[in-house]
This record gives sequence, structure tokens and C-alpha cells, in this order.
Amino acid sequence: MTTTKTFIQFFSGVIYHQRIGKIEHFFKNRINAILIDLKTQENTATKKLPYFFSIEKFNFLHWSSKDHGPRINNLNRRDLYDFIRNLITSPSNKSNAIHSIKLLTFPKILGYGFNPLSVYFCYDVNHKLIHFVFEVRNTFGDMHHYVLDNVQEKGSNQETKKKMFVSPFYDTKGTYNLYANYREKKILTSVKYFRSNNLIFSASMNLNELAFNNKNILASLITLKNFPGKIWINIHLQAFFLWLKKVELFKIPEEENIKFSFGKKIKKNESINITKRRKFK
Repeated sequence: MTTTKTFIQFFSGVIYHQRIGKIEHFFKNRINAILIDLKTQENTATKKLPYFFSIEKFNFLHWSSKDHGPRINNLNRRDLYDFIRNLITSPSNKSNAIHSIKLLTFPKILGYGFNPLSVYFCYDVNHKLIHFVFEVRNTFGDMHHYVLDNVQEKGSNQETKKKMFVSPFYDTKGTYNLYANYREKKILTSVKYFRSNNLIFSASMNLNELAFNNKNILASLITLKNFPGKIWINIHLQAFFLWLKKVELFKIPEEENIKFSFGKKIKKNESINITKRRKFK
């Protein structure tokens, strides 16, 4: 079968979650992911997409811009590109001008999906990877962006304070160690959660690129046992298992006003105008 050459890359892999401490818990989940170039213009590129994949409309697999960034209706890929670019760009960071951005995320299956973690890969004009942005969501509707700017050839590994309430089984205290690496058709990401220098939780994702065609889309739905809402359902199923193990529950705090955290090379006290290039309505 002919491979479709588009601005989207298709991946298959496994997510691992591990709770560490007095009450331990582990599970893994086989998934598909896409890496989409946000800067590519809407032209003949969309006509080259596999029949079973769509952008902004229903299909076996589809992706929608409005599920990310500011999460507003009528948002397109270019709007999302501007949102992330403005989030990163600051007076102290002009030398690292963003030229292109690719988004790693999970496509919806038959119209249903949930993305607890999406990662933006940000490149300069020489196609050098200079930033990662971790977009973290919880099941309560909150979102936080963690900007990593100490990107290295072997990947980026950065410590940052936990800013958002993600799970009722953890509070907001502690720090994250965030890691991402993309090369040779492989993507690795990990989120390690520390409290008082002790590792208490680890989540990682190991992905391998596949040819983006109808055969692989249908095969992955069958072999990976993917179904609509799989990630959302599995999150709540694992929460039920933790509840059975009598893991302590925490109340949902008041929503944080700060929606993004920056790496050490970007001054935290600078004003970031995230809607400068495009007026969102």
C-alpha cells in the first residue's frame, strides 16, 4: 500500500504509569499518536491525507485544533502555532526565534478522545530543536503549559514546580522532572513527580513511527484495541483501582490563575502577550 506523504506523522507505542511508595500501582496502555506540523498551510496537503483520517471533521481518526492551546471555537492550526510561539517568545529570548512547531498528541477515535499530555516541538530557522512545551490537562477541564528551553541533542530534561492539580490522589506540592526526545523516528517522553526529593510517580511514553496510510490506521485500531474514549475510561478505571487500595484523596483546589511555567532561560517576570499575532474571539 502506498504511504501517504503529508504534514502529519503517525506513531504507535506504549504509555507506562507507575505509582511509587507505600501503596504501589502500575499500568500500561497501547496507543496511537500523531505529530502534526502546525505551520503547514491548508492547501493541497489536506487532500493527501489517508481516507480514514481527517482534520476538524469526524472520521475513524481525526484531530481538532480547538482541543489545544486557548481551546476556543474556530481555532485553526495557524492560530495554535501563533499561540505557542507567543507563549515562548519574550524580549530576553529573541535569539531563539521560533520558525516551525510540531505537535505530538492523540487523535480522536470516532469523535471521542482525551489528551492528558501533548508536547510541542519548536524549531529555529535551521531546523534545530530549541524548545519543548508540555501541555498538561486534567479531567476537570484545567490546562497548564510547561516551557522547556534547555534542549540538548540527547533530549531535554528539566525540573519545574508542579503547578496544576492533575489527580485527586496527589496534591499540588512537589516538582516535575520533564523529559522529551525525538530522533530517528522515535519519540520518548517522561514525567517524573518528586516530593521532598523522593520519586513518587512516573509516566512515560515510547513511540515508534509508522507509515501514515489507511492500512496502518485500521490495523492499529484492531491490534492496539483502541476504541472511542479509551484513555478517558482507563484513567477512571485506574482511579477506581487506587480507591480500592485506599489511596488518600485530595480536594480540588481553587483554579490557578497562572496557566504557564517557563524554563530558566526565559525571565519569569516578563509580560507575555499570548494573543499578539492573532486576535482570538
